[in-house]
Amino acid sequence: MVPPLDPRFVRKLSLLCCHCVRNVAYYRVGFANEDGSGDLKEPTQFGATTNSNMLDIAVLEWCKLFADRKARHHWKRFILNEDDQKRFLGELLVATRVSLDGWKRYLDEMRVYRDKFVAHLDEENLMRIPALGTALECVFLLYAHVRANSPAELFQTARLENLPNALPDYYRACLDEGRAAYAAVHRR
Repeated sequence: MVPPLDPRFVRKLSLLCCHCVRNVAYYRVGFANEDGSGDLKEPTQFGATTNSNMLDIAVLEWCKLFADRKARHHWKRFILNEDDQKRFLGELLVATRVSLDGWKRYLDEMRVYRDKFVAHLDEENLMRIPALGTALECVFLLYAHVRANSPAELFQTARLENLPNALPDYYRACLDEGRAAYAAVHRR
């Protein structure tokens, strides 16, 4: 029998998922095309800095959840059974439409960006910003898994009751909030 998970762990894992998704949304909405391409909506040093900071935080949070196997909040610390881990990884590969080799390459892309450009400024001359669609799908799936496999009453406690029920809805709300913020800046 698997021991019950510490509610503080579930809370932090859930918060990391929310932080990652929110920062992806804010990063994307900062561009004209809202997919991370095109010109920045706020083409100032302030706009570029805040936008890139959102990317950096999104990648950092995502790596805590997926790329660092020894990290305190890696998904395998929630899904403890090896068969369940294999099943979850299979679901993740289907949801992201990535092969196992592609998944390993994606993990490396995220780690390289984090290690070479966020955590350190190494000798690399070319920064490759990872595609964030895969990251989003991973976090959506993990959060749904956490919600489905944690006691319902856990998310009714004062420390967790304000967390979203569905992360894709939260992502869309963050996009809307970001759009409103940019619209307010440009009305001035």
